[in-house]
Amino acid sequence: MNAKGTTMHERIAIAVENGNNGDAIVAEHFGGCTSFTVCELDEGRSIVTTESYVNPLAGEHGGVCQLPAYVQQFGISAVIAGGMGRKAVENFQRFGITVITAPGLSFHEAIDRYREGSLTGYTVCTHEHGHHHHAD
Repeated sequence: MNAKGTTMHERIAIAVENGNNGDAIVAEHFGGCTSFTVCELDEGRSIVTTESYVNPLAGEHGGVCQLPAYVQQFGISAVIAGGMGRKAVENFQRFGITVITAPGLSFHEAIDRYREGSLTGYTVCTHEHGHHHHAD
């Protein structure tokens, strides 16, 4: 509970982009997403609210290491992306935000696995920009 005596809900952000069929997918790379979908989960891990925020640096090659500061303002405790570079991971960790990588998943697969507790951990991207991630 918070200071007002109300129950705190967990908020997570998922970096998303549109897939080939128009459905939202987890963005291949955090900095290259078109938007961030923020989901608020209640104590039973049900989705209470969903909000969408445009990535202000979508299409840019520079400045993406500033995105963690932008995303943390949404009061999140975790962020999910297909891949993420070392600097972004370190910046999120400085804010106390858990980083999870989920390459190749749809938005719905990622949120469902997270709610089940089966989506955890991350792998830092070590590739050059423009290469593609592949799900196992």
